[in-house]
Amino acid sequence: MGAGKREASVRTQRRPEEDKARLLAMRAATLGLQEDNRRLRQEVERHRRAEELARRQAQMLIESVELLAADPGIDRFLGHVLKVTVEQIDGVGGTLWFPDPDNASVRLHLEYLDSRIIPAHESHHPAVLRPLPIGGRGISTFPTMHAETYVMREAVAGMPEVNRAYINSLGVRVLLTVPMVLGSETVGWICVRSRSGDPRAVEETIPLAEALAGQATLAVHMARLGEQARQAAILQERNRIARDIHDTLAQGFTGVVVNLEAANRALRKDRADSALDHIDLARSLAQSCLEEARVSVRSLRPDALRRPDLAVALQTQVKRLEASGAKAALHITGERLSLPADVEAELVRITQECITNVLKHAAAGDVSVVLDYGAEAVSLIVTDDGGGFDTGQLHDGFGLLGMRERAARIGASVHVDSRAGQGTTVATRLPIAGSVRA
Repeated sequence: MGAGKREASVRTQRRPEEDKARLLAMRAATLGLQEDNRRLRQEVERHRRAEELARRQAQMLIESVELLAADPGIDRFLGHVLKVTVEQIDGVGGTLWFPDPDNASVRLHLEYLDSRIIPAHESHHPAVLRPLPIGGRGISTFPTMHAETYVMREAVAGMPEVNRAYINSLGVRVLLTVPMVLGSETVGWICVRSRSGDPRAVEETIPLAEALAGQATLAVHMARLGEQARQAAILQERNRIARDIHDTLAQGFTGVVVNLEAANRALRKDRADSALDHIDLARSLAQSCLEEARVSVRSLRPDALRRPDLAVALQTQVKRLEASGAKAALHITGERLSLPADVEAELVRITQECITNVLKHAAAGDVSVVLDYGAEAVSLIVTDDGGGFDTGQLHDGFGLLGMRERAARIGASVHVDSRAGQGTTVATRLPIAGSVRA
């Protein structure tokens, strides 16, 4: 056989092998393309799901905000979130739970059943009468940090059989529990009931359920802050009324007692006219105290249009002091400023407390009240020549504390300068900025 024929025979033998190798390479390339295409489809599906999740979350948030704006009731909002959570993950009902710190357990708050929000006292859930523990899988169905699913067709560790029987009677096959976490604290739980036989299908809805549970968590937190603010406002108002009663009634009744004692002394000396004058002053002070008490009980400030201005109100306090027998005078210096009504009211109350302290403790013969409208501050200075006291010792009774609280409310400061046997000066300084001059 010639050389040419032998080479042709070899090439004929190699061709099937080469074709097979090329076919295998093409198949490998095709499989690679198919795998890349599958991964691409998965990525596209993940993006689609993420976009759909974000859209649904945004829509739910908008609806929740609108609901809060229309009706700020926390229970209605929480019921709305529970209902939406159940509907968005194709559930057939659900429950909302809160921790009970006193018993280290959880308590049912709301149940969503048959398209209706039911409060705990109307629910037939066995847990209403039998509180459940907290802990998550193996201990209870209330995890503290991460969502968990529980299959109802078999016994569930941590779930009483009577509870499982109740849930099964509703046709539920899988239970999803989502904790409402605020920082490191679990403030509640949303449980969603599903008739899906595949727990994995329910688990895929956890991100959406957690997002909706976050809205409920925010609402609970806002409700807490609102309650704290309400309690703080109540306490602040109680303290204000207590200061008003202390300052006005204490000062007034001190004046009543001083005048009655003076009347008693005058009668012992057969000075009937003087005694009657003191009795008239005592009666006038008592009537004034009665009016102030009515104002405090109503928790209303007197109408600014009917109240005298600051100078007149201070002069009234000075006259009351003079009625006790002390020498007193009011001095006003500087160019007068127009001050807000609440600022003037607090300055008058501070002066009242100073005069009360003079009458009760100082035994002063001369008292000076100075109201100075300075370029940078308004100063109210009350000075007496009474017994004084040691400021190094603790004297912060309700009077001094009340003065400092009143000053702080209007942005002022109070400084007390006193020495035993050398009188007392109480200076209140109110910085001014942009005040309108009268």
